Amino acid sequence: MAPTTHVKEELYVRRLFNNDVPVFVDATRYVKQDLPYPLSAKKSLKATCGVRTDHEVVAFSLRSYTSRQAEREVENVEAEVGGKVVSQNLLHLRMPRKTLHGLNETASELSAVLGDEVIAELGETMYVLKLTRADGEGELKLVGRLDRTETGYVRSEIDEADVEFELPISGVRLRIFLRSPIRDRILAYSFGGYLTRKPGEVETVTRATALTLNSVLGLSTFRLLSGLVNIDVPALSPEAGRQRKPSERITFDVPVMLFTEDNVPAARGHITAEIDLGSIDPVTGGLQITVSEDDRLEWNPAVAGLVGFQAYEQVFAETVASVVHAALGADKVRDIAYDIMLSELKPEAVADIRTATSGFPGLAANPVQAEVRSAQPAPGVPAA
Repeated sequence: MAPTTHVKEELYVRRLFNNDVPVFVDATRYVKQDLPYPLSAKKSLKATCGVRTDHEVVAFSLRSYTSRQAEREVENVEAEVGGKVVSQNLLHLRMPRKTLHGLNETASELSAVLGDEVIAELGETMYVLKLTRADGEGELKLVGRLDRTETGYVRSEIDEADVEFELPISGVRLRIFLRSPIRDRILAYSFGGYLTRKPGEVETVTRATALTLNSVLGLSTFRLLSGLVNIDVPALSPEAGRQRKPSERITFDVPVMLFTEDNVPAARGHITAEIDLGSIDPVTGGLQITVSEDDRLEWNPAVAGLVGFQAYEQVFAETVASVVHAALGADKVRDIAYDIMLSELKPEAVADIRTATSGFPGLAANPVQAEVRSAQPAPGVPAA
């Protein structure tokens, strides 16, 4: 894509007013002035959505909040005003620039193969869906998939009517790309959060894409540029709608500091670690641990586009595993591994793992190694 000469950034909060229908409110000035956004109640926060517009792409990054997440992230502050103690709920906003930048890059890569269809990226797989329009109503049908190659993207057809997947504990991460029929722009949309079904239940790619698109159609910018008012959400078949018994997982927050290999501060914040209690690590025979970013890292603009979280995933996963294994002890880890292999994990063992992962210490890492920190250093202070 050609270089852009003008970039506009906006941030919206989807919130409830008087326990009514949630609406998007422009909160851009709060970000530009570095001011906390006031809320009447913590539970009124439903989502935030960053928007980046240039001459080629309009990128949207929406993060939805559960009641528990809103309770954790909205700060209740008391102050004395006129001799009275006033309580206020404040949300500290930030522009999700790294996510928006990633959307821009992928949209640029897909530009040559993106026609009038919709491309949905779930995990490592890209799906192609046919979009049928009628008076603002849209209907999706899964028709193929895209695979990255050294020379670009290769499309293949999909025989089955839809593709099922199990909803993860940590929420759905879905990216969607489509061309605007109104103006010459690609609409790139990243969604993070929960859909209508519970973690562990079965969902389909078509339904997830439709639900995800509907979640942003309340924002006039996306609605007008997409020419859509609503996307039809197909019903689950009785077979697909059954609830599968999920492998129990344990998730916990890990405070982190990220540095480049040259010891330049790259990001700080929290990541999510997840322990799969349905399978063990195929290499070490220990606990199977994965980590994810969850859009909760504040990235240094100086390294934007130069390094991504993927470069740190392995070292974080290995270090988290080491900390958990040390807390449990070698004998207990071995016993738990055997129980997982035999599907005989006991509630007492699960409780021990939860104890070992609570109050997790901070980690500082570059792409090569990580170390445990008792506390996070201030922004801009290199790791020792």
